[in-house]
Amino acid sequence: MIRTEKNGVSWYEFSIFGPDVRGVVTTRRGGVSRGIYENLNMSFFLGDEEAHVKENRIRVMTALGYRPERAVGAVQVHGTHIAVVDESMAGRGGLSAEGAIPDTDGLITNVPGIPLTLLFADCTPLLFSDPVQGVIGLAHGGWRGSAGNIVGKMIEKMKAGYGCRPEDIRLGIGPCIGPESFEVGEDVVKAFTPFFSQEEIKQLATPASPGKYLFNLPKANAWIALQAGITQNYIETAGIDTMTSQNFYSYRRSHGKCGRHAAVITKEI
Repeated sequence: MIRTEKNGVSWYEFSIFGPDVRGVVTTRRGGVSRGIYENLNMSFFLGDEEAHVKENRIRVMTALGYRPERAVGAVQVHGTHIAVVDESMAGRGGLSAEGAIPDTDGLITNVPGIPLTLLFADCTPLLFSDPVQGVIGLAHGGWRGSAGNIVGKMIEKMKAGYGCRPEDIRLGIGPCIGPESFEVGEDVVKAFTPFFSQEEIKQLATPASPGKYLFNLPKANAWIALQAGITQNYIETAGIDTMTSQNFYSYRRSHGKCGRHAAVITKEI
């Protein structure tokens, strides 16, 4: 990923998508929020002043060259429900909490000029693009969603709805809690056993202390994507640990008291 800054707003941008699709993850720099939300908080759902979040979102979309009033957002619940976004849904949850698509952790569209937007603070941003069919997608990959196969479900939805072929799909795996920071219990490790062999689980989960493991969430999502038919050359992983990087919000680092950065993917007009 390449870090970019414009008008004081900074973000990291994927290079794998080509000229017709732009996929980015914002940092926490360049906004107006204060206190625990300092300063580019993109979430309306945490108690931050609505006017501050709206201004932050306008700043991000303007810096990216998009119309803020066309952005689409969702109420994320760590699930695997995926919404297909059409022109009639442009603007839902973009500049206010009202209208955000309920109970949804994945968004897919083939409509140009609609920025798909989801929120993160350690969970894994998963950005999809099929340049052949002109389809983009965005998913929220916490450990529950990842173990629920949100990657595979996104790919299946793209296949069923638009005729996408997995081998054409590009996947960007954004900044998230890294394998040296994500300490989990045995329940999290067991949740991934349907996807991987014992040897693969050992590569993903390193023993840290009795009953605790350091788990590699971005690699787990990448491997699930490979199983679903995406090719290795079409996967770009950020390799940035949100818990140790002060450029991003981290739920664990802040003990749950923080804002959210956003992943945004848009099909260019």
